[in-house]
This record gives sequence, structure tokens and C-alpha cells, in this order.
Amino acid sequence: MMASMASFAAAACVVTVASSATLAVAAPVRSAGIGQFSSWRAAQKAAGFRLLRPTKTFGLPINSKISVARCEISKKKAKKRLVIASYGRTVRANLTISQNNSGSPCTKTRMITFLGHYSVLGSRATLIGVCGVKGLPSCKSTKVFLFLTWRSRGVYYQAMSYGESRGTIVGFARSLVRV
Repeated sequence: MMASMASFAAAACVVTVASSATLAVAAPVRSAGIGQFSSWRAAQKAAGFRLLRPTKTFGLPINSKISVARCEISKKKAKKRLVIASYGRTVRANLTISQNNSGSPCTKTRMITFLGHYSVLGSRATLIGVCGVKGLPSCKSTKVFLFLTWRSRGVYYQAMSYGESRGTIVGFARSLVRV
């Protein structure tokens, strides 16, 4: 069930796959502002804009380096940067924060089920979930993919989770502080 749900979510929500593929090829080219970085400060320097980092990860350790990639949804945005950090080392729970300086999504996310609006760091955030349709779990389950998105000062943010409650993803997003 978990594998089929993950497959569906991967097909339904193109989140960061294209950007991650770019990173795999471009990781050594740090001078271009692209690569994988061990610290938030180094990632911020490469990205060229102010980043936010989480202070509360609900016990989930960072699972890889912080990735900086091109925002490649259009040629116009190719000069913009997408920064991704992921927390959680199991398939049961994950929290991820992505942020880019294009002011809009770098990837397409298909809206499956609208779950509400929340206030995050003074901005209105929208929560959607991969749930509530035939063949998927109930939106009350924690075994669903959740996406919380908002904009602030020209930066587009997306907190993502799997295996976590709505309160956890909102708490994760609200815990973000400047690097």
C-alpha cells in the first residue's frame, strides 16, 4: 500500500524530482550557485538570497546535504535558485522545506485535496494533501503527503511531509528562522 501510494504521489505531484536530477549532474559546479552544501550559510551564499531554516524538526534528523538547484520551470526562471532540505531517514516520516527566489513554484504540484489555510510567519499559507480521492487514504490519516505553500517578500516556500499530522507540518513551517 505504501509503495503504491508513493508511486501515485510521485506521478500526481511533481515536487522536486526535476531539480534533484539537475543537482546530481551539477553538484561539483559550486561557482554557479548550484550544488549540495553542509551548512545553511553555505547554501544561502550559493543561492544568493536570504534563506529560512527550521528550528523544530520533530526529532527527524537532516537526511542529506542542503541542495541548491536552478529553478527550471521556465527559461525566465532558470537564473533563479531553488533550495531544498529534507529531514527524516525512514519511509515512515519526512519533512522537507523548499524555497526559491522566483516568487512562484519552480515545479508543478497538482492540487489533490484542499485542506485549509494557515498563518505562517505573517503570510497566508495553503495546505493541500494527496488524499481523499478513490484509491487514496482518508485525509485524516497521517500516512499522506501534505504540501503547505506560501509567498513572502519575493520568495516562494513549500513545506512538504509524509507520515506527519497537519499540526506537525504547520509547526515545522512556523519554526523557520533566518539563516
